[in-house]
Amino acid sequence: MDARGGSLSARLRRLASVLGPHFKLLAAVGTLAGVALALFTQREAIAEFDWQLSWRAFLGSVLLFAVAPLVQGLCFWLVLRGLGLPTRFDEALVIWTRSFLLRYAPTGALAFVIRIRERERLEATSGEVWTASGYEQLVALVSGAIVCVLGFALAQLWPPLAAIGICAAALAVAVAVRPRFLGRVGQKLLAARGIDVPRLLRGRALAAVIVINALGWVATGAATWTLVNALSEEPTPAFAWLVGVYAFAWLLGFLVPLLPGGLGLRDGTLVVFLATRFGTGVATALVLALRLANTLGELLAIGLTELVYRIWRRRRGTRVAAAAP
Repeated sequence: MDARGGSLSARLRRLASVLGPHFKLLAAVGTLAGVALALFTQREAIAEFDWQLSWRAFLGSVLLFAVAPLVQGLCFWLVLRGLGLPTRFDEALVIWTRSFLLRYAPTGALAFVIRIRERERLEATSGEVWTASGYEQLVALVSGAIVCVLGFALAQLWPPLAAIGICAAALAVAVAVRPRFLGRVGQKLLAARGIDVPRLLRGRALAAVIVINALGWVATGAATWTLVNALSEEPTPAFAWLVGVYAFAWLLGFLVPLLPGGLGLRDGTLVVFLATRFGTGVATALVLALRLANTLGELLAIGLTELVYRIWRRRRGTRVAAAAP
């Protein structure tokens, strides 16, 4: 990015200032439109799902799918703390979940706007928020790629070549950004192009966050296995294989921009893999149910975070008022 164009962070700050008091309204409209589109594409699953027979399994799957967003929010906070910032966990989690919800809005740009807009609550500068967001995205990519390859390996199958390539590239980047390797060099190169990276995350801290994020995939795999096992009359595939397949579909959706939550690409990839075990018709129904459960799980995680945050903030305010002279 050249000096005339300014940094991406500065552009987002200008966008946030232009939106001004209308930001919340525009964010709400854009997000509702994205969520409505996601749910509209799942109308067949909503209409055809056997609620009477499998509602317990569906509810369990939704609850399990809600775990991953909370783990990712935790990882965002850990990255901020690893960068030496005094960010409160509750503030980091609620801002992350709001940005996670805003990724449903067209282009997903508002997800980063809200982080820049709320940088004071994160006790960070714009550059630090961007740095933390970059590390967070890298953590998600590396952990998802590792889980994908590991899942296929434990199922004693070769993962797709694309998954191997993505995993190798992601790991190479994770190693390269270490401060003692190429991190400092990259920091200077980015600074020369107007992109401020004020701090770097230590390699050990990055590795620890990747491991924690990867553990969240256990819940996602359990959610997938629970729903597939409940809805299919055929023998349920191995847990490891389902995790690997779901992670690969997620990777493709993650890497392709402009698709809210990987909408379409992720589902199509899942259908291709599940069709090898269940046939195309059953696989399509399973994927529609999985997408619906996943979407509701994400919304549940966001809703619970907002509810707990508001209760906690109210109690914290009460304690502060009671302690005041």
